[in-house]
Amino acid sequence: MNVRKPTAPSSTSRLTTPVLIVTMFVLALSACVLGLVVWKGYEARQNALAQSETEMRNLAHSLAEHASHTIQTIDVVMDDLVAFLRLPSHPSRQTLDARLREVADNLDQINELVVFDANGNIRYASLAMPPSINNADRSYFVHHRDSTDNSLQITGPMLSRHSGRPIIALTRRIENADGSFAGVVIATIESDYFTDFYKTLNLGPDGAITLAASDGRIMIRWPSAAEGKDLSNTVLLRELLPRGPQGYNVETSPFDGLVKYYAYERVQRYPLLVTVARTEASVLARWHEGIRSDALVASAMLACVVLLAAVLAGQLRNRQRFEAILRERDARHRLIDANIGDVVVLLDEHGVVNFMSESVEAVLGFTPDEMVGRVYADMLHPDDVAGVRAMGRRLVDAKDGLRAEFRMERADATIVWLEANFRYTRQNGKPGNHIVCTLRDVTRRKEMEDEVDALNSRLAELARTDGLTSLPNRRAHEDFIEDAFAAHAQLSVLMIDVDYFKGFNDGLGHQAGDQGLKLIGSLLAGAVAAIGGHAARYGGEEFAIVLPGADAEAAMQLAHLIRREIRQLGLANPASPAGYLTVSIGVATRTAETNDPATLVRDADTALYQAKRTGRNRSVAALVHVADAVPLAPRADAETAPSTPEATRVPNA
Repeated sequence: MNVRKPTAPSSTSRLTTPVLIVTMFVLALSACVLGLVVWKGYEARQNALAQSETEMRNLAHSLAEHASHTIQTIDVVMDDLVAFLRLPSHPSRQTLDARLREVADNLDQINELVVFDANGNIRYASLAMPPSINNADRSYFVHHRDSTDNSLQITGPMLSRHSGRPIIALTRRIENADGSFAGVVIATIESDYFTDFYKTLNLGPDGAITLAASDGRIMIRWPSAAEGKDLSNTVLLRELLPRGPQGYNVETSPFDGLVKYYAYERVQRYPLLVTVARTEASVLARWHEGIRSDALVASAMLACVVLLAAVLAGQLRNRQRFEAILRERDARHRLIDANIGDVVVLLDEHGVVNFMSESVEAVLGFTPDEMVGRVYADMLHPDDVAGVRAMGRRLVDAKDGLRAEFRMERADATIVWLEANFRYTRQNGKPGNHIVCTLRDVTRRKEMEDEVDALNSRLAELARTDGLTSLPNRRAHEDFIEDAFAAHAQLSVLMIDVDYFKGFNDGLGHQAGDQGLKLIGSLLAGAVAAIGGHAARYGGEEFAIVLPGADAEAAMQLAHLIRREIRQLGLANPASPAGYLTVSIGVATRTAETNDPATLVRDADTALYQAKRTGRNRSVAALVHVADAVPLAPRADAETAPSTPEATRVPNA
């Protein structure tokens, strides 16, 4: 008998399908990786610009306060001295000179403190050996002589006739009892006093600090001088300062022609202006480093994708080759003997086994004689009997037969999964009185399917879990808050950020940082476990908690509890003013005006920013003001940097 060999799949079909699948796989993953890198880069750039603006505004404010306090201290001394000199009697010159030297020695900013008479000659001085000079030609002396204005005048920069060094002169008019001109008192500040302070600040390459008069005249510019230049014709003096005393802008520097971001602030009480400028390259330096790192990571990921694709293509080709071989062998086996691969069973109309092929011994471990005469349903696993019986009731109407999967017990008491095809025998086109059934062992396939299902479940769980803290990740958090927002009219959100975490990492190492995040994650999970809340790692050192059904008071109580328990962890933080690891918490509660979960999260994030801005280590509530900025304990705020302008800290300055 001639048996026609089944047609094998062509080489073109074997190769084209795997190549197409792998190509689509590589393109999809590559697009995801590149899209993630671009999105992350854009977000990181915006964050870098926003952070730089905050830092530069804070620095400009601190420098304005520094200049104001420096001059105000001298102003108070000069005011007392002018009042004293109006008295009719004075101590000896030696006594007053000694007093002036004592004042100058106690105030670091004062270089020289001198009293000139109405002719411009030195009357009293803090100098050990006053020089024989006359300052009647100085512009400040002429101003005080010709004007009755008793206010403090700030002049400079100029060269001291005594030391020959650049100075800034602070002068006041001295009057006789009748109001006539009696001379000038002058206190000088060496320019180095400001530049020595400014040089401790790191503004990056081509960064600069400028102290100028309100008319644009430059008094101090660090790191390079600016002889012959002023700010009178710049956008700053012409447009920005008239709108407000402080701000932030970007424009081309009039000093070196570079495009720079700068913050400015007018000094309170005195006609001075402070600007802090940084180049765009300096502002975005850390962003560029992050982009390079992300590019390296993305390249590594793409290389892994390509390698995985190559392996997958090989596996797909092998699978197709094996499937073709199996199909060919299956066709041949069916032509030769249908019993070799499958178990053939013949049942009567009552489900009693009338015949079973020899291959049953390999599948179930029983001989055909042991199986004949038994009721088929009695050999099935109890959980599968109902399903097979239901299939049997439909079988008479199924011309092509029906398929079922069920379990049976082998001779060795193990369970085997079988795939069965049932069909009524046909006589003259009508169903006969017997059922033909072919059985195939699919235990291994079922095990593999179970393994795949378990793996898919595990992968789905990992995709929603943070690998470091084992908390739900941001994706899981967003899904939870969406569901909670739809289900609960009352809902609160806590945004939690670890204070000075970068300094904690830099000071103690990334392993300590990771351990700290793990401890905080465990603490947060425990804090919400009993109240139906949801704690998640939002990203980096930031965490989030969703409290369904919680009002603002309950949310703030939980915020205080969390900060207290984190304090009790006793984790030292050398970068924190408190000396230990603390967190800042922003709390937001759903109100009638809260339209969506994103608004609620944004309100909590805004409250968190307020907590960070006002000194960290505190809880701040948004919208509903329950206990705004409540400290951890009476001692906690004492260890937190005060938020007054005089003590504002400048991060990463």
